Amino acid sequence: MKKTISIILSVIMLISVFAAVPLTADAVYIDYEIRKNDTFEYMYYKDEGYVCIYTYLGKDAEVVIPETIDGLPVTSAVPELFTGCDFVTKITLPDTMTYVGEDAFTDTAFYKNKKNWENGVLYIGSVLVAADENIEGEYKIKEGTTVIEHLAFVGCEKLTKITIPGTVKHIPEKTFCFCSSLKTAVLENGVEFIDEMAFKNCAELSDIRLPKTINRIGFDAFIGTAFYDNDYNWDNGALYYDNILIAVDTECKGCFVIKEGTTVLADYAFMETNVEKIVVPEGIKRLPYAFINNCLWIKSIELNNDLEELDTYSVDMLDNVNIPQSVKKINYRAFFQSEITEITLPDNLEEIGVEAFLSCEKLKEVTIPASVKKIGHEAFGYSMTGMNNEGYITSKDGIIIKGYPNTAAEAYAELNDFEFVDLSKEPETEPVKSDEPEPVVTKKSNPLSVTVKTASVKAKKLRSKKQTLKPVTVKNAQGKVAYKLVKKGSTAKIYKLAKINSKGVITLSKWKKAKKGDYKLKISITAKGNGNYKPKTVNKVVKVKIK
Repeated sequence: MKKTISIILSVIMLISVFAAVPLTADAVYIDYEIRKNDTFEYMYYKDEGYVCIYTYLGKDAEVVIPETIDGLPVTSAVPELFTGCDFVTKITLPDTMTYVGEDAFTDTAFYKNKKNWENGVLYIGSVLVAADENIEGEYKIKEGTTVIEHLAFVGCEKLTKITIPGTVKHIPEKTFCFCSSLKTAVLENGVEFIDEMAFKNCAELSDIRLPKTINRIGFDAFIGTAFYDNDYNWDNGALYYDNILIAVDTECKGCFVIKEGTTVLADYAFMETNVEKIVVPEGIKRLPYAFINNCLWIKSIELNNDLEELDTYSVDMLDNVNIPQSVKKINYRAFFQSEITEITLPDNLEEIGVEAFLSCEKLKEVTIPASVKKIGHEAFGYSMTGMNNEGYITSKDGIIIKGYPNTAAEAYAELNDFEFVDLSKEPETEPVKSDEPEPVVTKKSNPLSVTVKTASVKAKKLRSKKQTLKPVTVKNAQGKVAYKLVKKGSTAKIYKLAKINSKGVITLSKWKKAKKGDYKLKISITAKGNGNYKPKTVNKVVKVKIK
């Protein structure tokens, strides 16, 4: 049964993988080259800096996969790597290995020798290769394990509890699918990424324990579990686990404000919802894979100033995006098929991924800051036009690249034969002189008004994690509003703990020895005015009560 399920899931996975491979009209775009030596055929990823073992060519019974090949670390092995190698009795894997495809070793004598299995589980060094489908009860993965082979526990219907040590950073796609008796999953501190559908259809799984080290949750990682299906676990149409937003109900609509304190957003979190606007709070550094992909009515996202990375398809359905200055990386196809007509890239942006703006046909020019060090293949100026036997076909639309000499922007323009505008040579425009005296504009007083209320926070909560306060209300401001904490007039300890953002929201850092009492924070609020109104600054003192 397990083998059958594994084959079905493998086919689905391969279809989805090939559907994402980017190809061009002139040639297939492949970011690796196939190489061979006497022992292995392998994929050499020069730009990404690693090697993936593709085929075993040797005839030796004892096989050692080396740590490096051609100067790059060997990090992965494809599914069914040792197909037809029933003569292989011993396998040694390097510590550099981070991913092993399903059934990589199934055909070997090593795999078939039950003496190599430990309590129903097969290991090769620090890699957990497979679990027998008859394994039952509670199982704790061996300490020091770093890799779990793809689909290793699929169909283990008698498994009731799994404990995964923190040395395992990544739980692969569908690892525990169809573990129908699994009730408890304990992920220890150090686990970072739960891949898509990792616990899908574990119908009895209600006790899930996730560490603070989790930074990514894949699509439908927990769908079909008792945890997911329990309405009690949902909060205003959203499923959270502590600081993680796992899913949003498809019935949600209008403006969705992600809960304060959330730091991780799951892939496809808003899929098929009716949400029109999403407000992303401070603390989230990465918009996840396919964040709003297939969000039915999305029109805008209000992004925070902590954001550093836009992942694949994260903002692809928007026609207007204000990217915060904090963003350093725009990943593969982040804006794919977006209707944007213009984009302002952050001054500190460092990397633009492969096909990041593919099929953005209305984008006719872009200014790329000098801070950008890497621009991926067909990032700008290309559109997908169809498919042939080799895969996707793209064509060149053309785009005007504005930037500075000797930068990635100039190199990209030259490589793709696009017009390049050297911003260092653009003449400064002289103001038009006139004999007419300039009109005297009498500006009105700014009607800015500010009210504050006492902010309360529990000492117990402040001792365990940071707290967010919203004590300031601003009305009738003319011009952009800026907030600033003022040292003089504030209680020294609270002033050191506090930060205030562009919306007047105050964040107090965790204070392990928080003491109860009344504290003061002085805040300066400035409305900068405009053509009709003068600037105005109001100072207010907020009372902070720690209970």
